[in-house]
Amino acid sequence: MLTFNFETFPVLETERLLLKAISMDFVDDIFHQRSKKEVMQYIARPMLYLKIQAEDLVKNYQYLYEQRISISWAITLKDSGQMIGTVGFPRINKDNYRGEVGYSLDPDYWFKGYMNEALQEVLRFGFGELHFHSIEALIHPDNKASSDLVLKHGFVKEAYFKEYTYFEGTFLDVEVYSLLAGK
Repeated sequence: MLTFNFETFPVLETERLLLKAISMDFVDDIFHQRSKKEVMQYIARPMLYLKIQAEDLVKNYQYLYEQRISISWAITLKDSGQMIGTVGFPRINKDNYRGEVGYSLDPDYWFKGYMNEALQEVLRFGFGELHFHSIEALIHPDNKASSDLVLKHGFVKEAYFKEYTYFEGTFLDVEVYSLLAGK
């Protein structure tokens, strides 16, 4: 079974980004991002309407990490420290050495290669440090930008589940993409 073998939250670095723990310092950024319809349109989670909801979300990220249930990072710009999104493994199946990757990015930073850069580093961490055997991504079928992103990183579409998730009174379809270690 997998274990988290680090005592402090791992900070990851890319050419333009620092990926670090999601903290109360980022409440305003999370609220700003998660209250945008275009960010949340393919994420089966409620939009945020109040700042306290962002605070609760940050507390949840922290709790899940402290309990070693999941790990997610704030994506920040190296030059300014501005948080522009999140990326991580919101669901980890320790018994089967599998993580589910999830991410979101503020629309002001779409199509500039930031998520590509962040995802590459998180995948490296998932396989190299967490010792995942496989990483999967569950993607709304209409989210072509997301499916294109994971395909670019070597993921393979493995399944299409009809009415897989129930959210806000509707059953939603989902596509499942996966990547095996060493592939």
